[in-house]
Amino acid sequence: MRIHPSLSHVLLKPLAAGVLLACSLAHAQDSKYPDRPVNIVVSFAPGGATDLIGRIIGTELTQRLGQSFVVTNKPGAAGQLGTEFVAGQKGDGYTLLISATGHVMAPSLQPSKIRYDPVKSFEPIALLMTMPNVLVTKGDGPYKTFQEFQPWAQVQASVPAGSAGSGGSTHISGEVAKRLTGIKFTHVAYKGNGPSLTDVIAGHIPTAFVDTVSLGDMVKSGKLNAIAVTSKQRSKLYHQVPTFEELGFKGMDLNNWVGLYAPAGTPKPIVNLLNKHVTEILNTPKIKERLEGLGADVPGNMNATAFQEFVGAEVTKWNQVIKQTGVTIEE
Repeated sequence: MRIHPSLSHVLLKPLAAGVLLACSLAHAQDSKYPDRPVNIVVSFAPGGATDLIGRIIGTELTQRLGQSFVVTNKPGAAGQLGTEFVAGQKGDGYTLLISATGHVMAPSLQPSKIRYDPVKSFEPIALLMTMPNVLVTKGDGPYKTFQEFQPWAQVQASVPAGSAGSGGSTHISGEVAKRLTGIKFTHVAYKGNGPSLTDVIAGHIPTAFVDTVSLGDMVKSGKLNAIAVTSKQRSKLYHQVPTFEELGFKGMDLNNWVGLYAPAGTPKPIVNLLNKHVTEILNTPKIKERLEGLGADVPGNMNATAFQEFVGAEVTKWNQVIKQTGVTIEE
């Protein structure tokens, strides 16, 4: 049956009006964001870099947006417990995730067990900071430099090395160091860098791989020794500590990073609003100086689209690194 053009106009007009109304309502809801407290899930235990940056961002967003941004720690499985929790939440902007490099590494380490896609399950919001990992030893122990540590470590059947959890950047840094140096580092997984460092200081394990931010003032205070850096360039804060490459072990160039995410489906206006405020916060002099003073590099004004592309590239990079180490996680 042919519908008269004027009748088509009459039929379509209410439909178009309905679509416009729905879009207007959605925009109105987004423009009111946030109208209640926001939960920031940090996927590691208190005391590490993710927890620190989470509390900084939470405090600053609370002041800027007039609603509480509350940090909740959900540690375990190198950040995967918290990550999978957020992946399953509603994409409305009221549950956010702060996680580290393990976010993009886990699918390569245990593809049959990870219940999220590092890109598709989330709306990446902002890159918060980057930092190298450092090999540390007990501050008042006998090995204050890598040159002192290596002769002892080289003849050990096993050298326990702590990490923030299985499958994270600190874990894989140890595996790469094991392959390059010949030292038999034996991985000891913790629920975050804080517990790992506590055990090094107490003498329960001889070493740990840890990001520079999680170290805090532990090197300056003499509780720990930083003896080698995993990045190609020396750390700006620990400029006196050589890189593995400088020590003669070519091929080590690994950095840790921390990002902010929302569940997939979170409206773009909310994602862009959060990106705008977070990048402004990170680049304010007081916050930037604080983070750089802890050993982090603060990214420039990277928008949400650029961060999404960064996450995708990191998935590819770490997949290649993990294949080289041969590491898998069965637990």
